[in-house]
Amino acid sequence: MYKIRFGLLCVALTTLMLELNLVRVFDVIWYSNMAYMVITLAMFCFGLSGIYSSLRPLPENEDVNGYLAKLAFLFALFSIVLYPALNKIPFDFNALYTSPIKGSVMFLVMYLFLLIPFFLAGLIFTTVFSSFADKIQSLYCWDLTGAALGCVLLVPLLPPIGPGGVLFITCSLALAASACFSKSRRSTGILLVLAVAVAVVPFMRSNYFEFKHHIDKRGVKGAKEQKIIEHSYWDPISKIDVIDYGTQKHVAYDGGSQSTFIIPFDGDYKKLREEVQSGKGYHFYGPMVYVSHALKADTGHEALVIGAAGGSETKAALMYGASHVDAVELVGHVIEIGKTRYADYNGNIFNHPNVNAVKGEGRSFLRSTNKKYDIIQMYSNHTSSSIAAGTGAMATTYLQTSEAYKEYFSHLKDDGILHINHHIYPKMITTAALAWKEMGKSDFLKHVVVLEAVAEGFQDNLPTMLIKMQPWTKEELVKVQSILNNPYMKMVVNPLLPQNNMLSDEFFSGELSEKTIEKVGFLVAASTDNKPYFNFLRKTFGQLATDPNNFVNFSTASLLNSQLKNGWIPTDVVHLIVTGGASFFFIILFIAVPMYFSRVGKTKWVGKTSCLIYFSCLGAGFIIFELVFIQIFMKLIGYPLYTYSTIVFALLIAAGLGSAMSGKLGISPRGLWFIPFIGVVVCSIMILLVYQQYFELFLQSSTIVRIIAASALIFPLGFFLGMPFPLGILTIEMQPRGSIAWAWAMNGLFTVIGGLCSVLLSIFYGFQATLVIAILIYLVAFGTFNKLRQIA
Repeated sequence: MYKIRFGLLCVALTTLMLELNLVRVFDVIWYSNMAYMVITLAMFCFGLSGIYSSLRPLPENEDVNGYLAKLAFLFALFSIVLYPALNKIPFDFNALYTSPIKGSVMFLVMYLFLLIPFFLAGLIFTTVFSSFADKIQSLYCWDLTGAALGCVLLVPLLPPIGPGGVLFITCSLALAASACFSKSRRSTGILLVLAVAVAVVPFMRSNYFEFKHHIDKRGVKGAKEQKIIEHSYWDPISKIDVIDYGTQKHVAYDGGSQSTFIIPFDGDYKKLREEVQSGKGYHFYGPMVYVSHALKADTGHEALVIGAAGGSETKAALMYGASHVDAVELVGHVIEIGKTRYADYNGNIFNHPNVNAVKGEGRSFLRSTNKKYDIIQMYSNHTSSSIAAGTGAMATTYLQTSEAYKEYFSHLKDDGILHINHHIYPKMITTAALAWKEMGKSDFLKHVVVLEAVAEGFQDNLPTMLIKMQPWTKEELVKVQSILNNPYMKMVVNPLLPQNNMLSDEFFSGELSEKTIEKVGFLVAASTDNKPYFNFLRKTFGQLATDPNNFVNFSTASLLNSQLKNGWIPTDVVHLIVTGGASFFFIILFIAVPMYFSRVGKTKWVGKTSCLIYFSCLGAGFIIFELVFIQIFMKLIGYPLYTYSTIVFALLIAAGLGSAMSGKLGISPRGLWFIPFIGVVVCSIMILLVYQQYFELFLQSSTIVRIIAASALIFPLGFFLGMPFPLGILTIEMQPRGSIAWAWAMNGLFTVIGGLCSVLLSIFYGFQATLVIAILIYLVAFGTFNKLRQIA
């Protein structure tokens, strides 16, 4: 039986690692929202395997081990086949809008290759749980442990071998699972040798097994075809490609989802300043990069740059005589190559004695220090990867919440300046104003300046917002205008002439009325840590008109309208619409098909409806807890990737231990069955009540201490979360053949649906309300199981 358990662990490990690996691939070759949609649709097929098994249960005289060995071997085969398939299928999402028939055919072909591995993995789980239901508490422990390992093993594997190489590792692990399932010693030996051989392949190459780009994002696909990409690296957070354009280096994040540039510089800051002031040469994207530093010129100012990227902001600070610059960059490899490979090219910016260039997350860095700065600067800083942000459905933007602004303000000196370039300045104003108000400060309007390029037909996605801790003076505003020296750059928020501002004084009060929020044509209310979806703006699927009277400027309207394909398909939320439609379809499919076409569905047995409701609740409740905790614990741990790995690993390991211990604790359908549900409810309520105060105790601790603290807080809940599923399987193990498979299908289906619901609920109601809903779902499961257990 231990071979079965270890084989199950290998399959669970492989499945989760394959899923996360494909998310990283699709982040690069497509966009992150499309990655979410495609992987979610593929995961429906994980549950579809349960429907198949309910329709065609394994015959009682079937060799279970042999069947599992075959499934695992096919799983291995189709995992590695994904590499050539994704490179050969010429699929571009834009074809769905321009050539719908051709695009749909290509999508279905690609989707077929994606669903097969997950379908096979689902069949393995269904077969093992159905065939060895009496040992479910132990088996579920091995399943969850494997999944926990899969979520952390991807991190160290990506840099040396890339996701193409990881596919070889997944193939190897699936072959190892096949070897474990096989009863034949000869087959076991051959499969193990083959597994080792396959695993070695990616480590013997000097370069990555690369994936073909399906979409040209910021010229990266074209650069790859022209062979002008001179450096590539799969950082766990984002893939980095450096493109040589001759006059500068283009650093592309995740295949071009975001970009920065390394501009050649000889290290002579005096000459640089003279050339900038005289308008000679190309040294910065524009004066909006260095305006705050120019205001502090030759004062020996201290600056923090959040999102150091190619180094332009750091260079600007040094050009104007900064005595110290903390340059923080989430993607560590960008800092590394700036210090080494491209140090001579960029003028040794990050090696300058006045510069502390580090890998880190901006808010975590701030919380770890009591230092105060003259300038805190962020220039269009956010990460595109769906694993770095904790979810691919809608990007959470923790650098643009009211709590984030409070941290910025509290780390500025008395005359310090917060300098941010980011889109949608009205929402930035409402968010910053809320922070200002909550800190007990007043007259926010006197402290903020916004400059935007205003020209007919020009969409300024990076307006400049300068918030000064002291009120702006007339002389300072004149100097700002002279530094920018651009006739199209307008002061759209002027603290001395508020009557000329598009925004009313209410926007600066920190208290927007419901009437005003309703009046504005996009979602303008302040973003918070509880609802950190700053970029979720859309109120309607129609075109948004520029309407200054209702606080809609041209750039905001143009941005939202540019996301409407063919004038009516909203690409920013289409993945949610498609996933929601697919969810509705699969709910009908997963219930109706077994009900009318399988023996277990057509047979009348007590508790059938309760069984379906119960396992559906477990799937939805567990994933909502998991995804919401990933977001909530981001504040404590800081790094998105570390947060994801910590929370998923801790929850799954704890749940696995809970499953294994439930039998030893005497928890069964006939005794102590209520303990898991009470434990889930009590632990989750305790976390909800104390997590903010708990976080405060560790915010200034080291990263490893914060990770341990997060794990300790979430572990008890995870322990109880691992008990209800095996408890349900033990309850229905004597029901008609196929009942466990059907239960597995419903659990898998609602795991996916629960993931979608967690996003939607979090956007509209916040994380805390979403947690309350997860608790209520487990209370429904509690009540349902009370009925279900009576059949045991």
